[in-house]
Amino acid sequence: MSTIRLDHTLFALNNVEKSQLTNGENYNYMDLDFINNPIPRMPAWDFFKKGSIAVTKSNRFSYVPAHTHSFMELNYMYAGGCIQYINDEKIVLRQGNLLLLDKDIVQRIDYTGRDDILVNILIKSDADISALFHLIPESLNIVSRLIYNIANKNSLHNNFILFDLLPNDIALSLIDALIEKGLTKNASPQRNQSMELLMSALIIELKTAIVKSEINFSDSDMEGVLPIIRYVNANYATTSLATASHHFGYNGNYLSNKLKHATGKNFQELVDRRRLSVAENLIIKTDLSSSDICELIGYKNVTSLFRLFKKYLNSTPFQYRCKVHPKFTNIGDMGLPTKEDLYR
Repeated sequence: MSTIRLDHTLFALNNVEKSQLTNGENYNYMDLDFINNPIPRMPAWDFFKKGSIAVTKSNRFSYVPAHTHSFMELNYMYAGGCIQYINDEKIVLRQGNLLLLDKDIVQRIDYTGRDDILVNILIKSDADISALFHLIPESLNIVSRLIYNIANKNSLHNNFILFDLLPNDIALSLIDALIEKGLTKNASPQRNQSMELLMSALIIELKTAIVKSEINFSDSDMEGVLPIIRYVNANYATTSLATASHHFGYNGNYLSNKLKHATGKNFQELVDRRRLSVAENLIIKTDLSSSDICELIGYKNVTSLFRLFKKYLNSTPFQYRCKVHPKFTNIGDMGLPTKEDLYR
């Protein structure tokens, strides 16, 4: 597949993109339940039918709601640009940038237009990583260390690395070849072996292309932090520092400081950001009112919801709803806002 043919393949509109372009909202083609599972985990079964490495294109003309995955993912900005939020940290991707994401990381993506081509390279996490990348020593560089760390159950799995491939012609050629192989329709042992070799060679090249990284490999403190983080993620709507401290048998200040040391965020910040991600997804994927969203995320009144959006997004929930539904060009398209929507 030549560069011209690869351009043609990636820029062509697929059915999901046609729907999103027409309707102006995210098309739930996986039929995910965002009310009962507002930050869903992407199902792996649909991606790895051909082998342990899969290549897909991110669908344009919409916002991608917050989600997690059970597999490692590389996002390559083939053309244009986009803004992503990785565990609520803003990451700007430009053409030639590559973002390597740990499994279980919370990811959401801002609106992408016709000229913004983001390619997803997915690696099945239950594959034997050491066998898949047998040409790469674990100690080679931070990239290979991250990959081997994915299999560690005692890791926080909030790691990511941002690369710029534009100065490296070899890396650019390797990733184009990897995309080409990944998009071929026929599955074969030769195809899968070729992709594994290309991925191994690409990872070796990546060590000189790092722009930014967030790394928290497992350490002796992590084993005690992971259950707390999982507890917060599961009980964000009902928990408090007092109830969490009682649950784990810690002093409140000790628990919050322990989280701060491991994640950079204290207990309340973790709860707030989880609630924010859930509220954003409910706005993107449902027609629920602000009052309904408040009830689902554990707030007693809409004032708390507005404060949350103002603090982290400098927006109101209604302004955010207008932003994530591009088909609405003015307030009249959505009908008159309620009193709570106009609250500042």
